[in-house]
Amino acid sequence: MSTYVFGDVQGCATELQQLLEHIDYQQSEDHLWFVGDMINRGPDNAGVLDLLMQLPNVTCVLGNHDLHFMAIALGCQTQKRGDTVSDLLEHKRLQDYVDYLRQLPLIHYDKARDDLMVHAGLPPNLSTDTCLSLAAEVEQVIQSDQLESFLTAMYGNEPSAWDNNLMGMDRLRLITNYFTRLRFCTADGDIELLHKTDVAPEGYSPWFSFSRREDTRILFGHWAALEGKVDAAFAVALDTGCVWGRHLTALRLEDNQLFSVPAAKTEFWEKR
Repeated sequence: MSTYVFGDVQGCATELQQLLEHIDYQQSEDHLWFVGDMINRGPDNAGVLDLLMQLPNVTCVLGNHDLHFMAIALGCQTQKRGDTVSDLLEHKRLQDYVDYLRQLPLIHYDKARDDLMVHAGLPPNLSTDTCLSLAAEVEQVIQSDQLESFLTAMYGNEPSAWDNNLMGMDRLRLITNYFTRLRFCTADGDIELLHKTDVAPEGYSPWFSFSRREDTRILFGHWAALEGKVDAAFAVALDTGCVWGRHLTALRLEDNQLFSVPAAKTEFWEKR
């Protein structure tokens, strides 16, 4: 039995199938983890979700694109330029897809391995236990009748720094931004959300450049510009930009071996 952690799939169903074949995936034995952003930007979002929903032993966390799709599906947001979720919105299983995504966590923590999976990262000023507790606050809201109110108000970059006295949507928005959008921040967890390259804006550094009190390994995606390269022993970047024409990557936790397949060149990409 092996456990594989996959980078951002983002609707690249063909490459996901190819990577499963490449790792010689054994459905009855292996476990599959996904770092979020399973959908959007790619050509076959329904194919990805149909596969993940039917396979056993699959663990996913929510990414910003997954949340954005739910907001569109429930009428809380409109499609933006570059969004490619029409195949889901027009699908007869639309409600099934929303129901599946809304029950996913923001963070998955395997205590026995001391491995933590999150879409974007963890702020350096908050412990693992605190992050798990804060993630649970948002998860509870997503799974409640407050979902639409949350999805409407989750957009925005403020507040940018943690305060234990934060309440309401300001609190939920910052928690969500920490775990699904974080790239650059300060040692105190003040986040900067405008820059998406690997070049830090003045006064900020990558979240994983700051030391943490725990030895927990953090498995994350979201940041394709890193091309899977980080300079921190406790962090593993798995978004290698498949949706941008590079590769889809998976890490086998048992021996830390990486596997990847190149992005497929299809008619979809030629039209984009």
